[in-house]
Amino acid sequence: MLYTYGAFHLMLNAITTIFFWSFFLISGIVFQLLLLLRLLGVKDQTQRQRMAYRLIWSALTLKLFFGVDTVDKLREYAERLPNQFILVSNHRSNLDPLFVFVIGRPLVFLSKKAVLKSPVIGWWMRLCGDVAVNRSEKSSRQESLAAMKDKLERGDSLLIFPEGTRQTDTSVALGEFKDGAFNLSSQCGVPLVALVLDHTDQVWQKGSLVLRIKKLRYAISESIPSMGRTPQELKEQALRTMHSMINSFSSQS
Repeated sequence: MLYTYGAFHLMLNAITTIFFWSFFLISGIVFQLLLLLRLLGVKDQTQRQRMAYRLIWSALTLKLFFGVDTVDKLREYAERLPNQFILVSNHRSNLDPLFVFVIGRPLVFLSKKAVLKSPVIGWWMRLCGDVAVNRSEKSSRQESLAAMKDKLERGDSLLIFPEGTRQTDTSVALGEFKDGAFNLSSQCGVPLVALVLDHTDQVWQKGSLVLRIKKLRYAISESIPSMGRTPQELKEQALRTMHSMINSFSSQS
């Protein structure tokens, strides 16, 4: 009986995964073709990028597979955030950027160069003006942060994973934070907003394309003011805030 249930569960995950990726890829291609038609004649690069961000097909995909309420509540809350902010989020899965994209607010994303070269999602990220970085090269990291600062100065909001890469150690709640997001926040006077996503690494495990469909949980903070505060102060407050949100998930379990 246990074997039968386990086999059925695996088959259900496999079928759901096929539908998810088929819908995601096909709708992504169709939406981007429509976007390219809409961008014809639009010369201003900033306007092009912001138009691209309004066409977020992944929101529809995630609503279908991970719960309409989850996505809609996040977008409803995001409408009350400041006009400009730096969103810092934990990072445990490749699902994380897809979920954050559906926040409904234009966010410039700092990503590995390899991601921006990938089909569908990489094409769309380039249209949105996201910034590529090669983390193994110091010069690339410096250039990418300078580009992100330029984005802030033109009025964009940012998405940065301060851990720098996916945290795969399940015994660690948060990896060590890099300084980039907090330096930018302090230098430019742009507030931080902290986001924590729960168990996305269980939904989409590293090295696998098979998804384990379950309702996603998240917590998002009030804005954290940065004027007159040092990067270290901002980093420490972001850490405290995100650890508190992670502990709240444990109390709900």
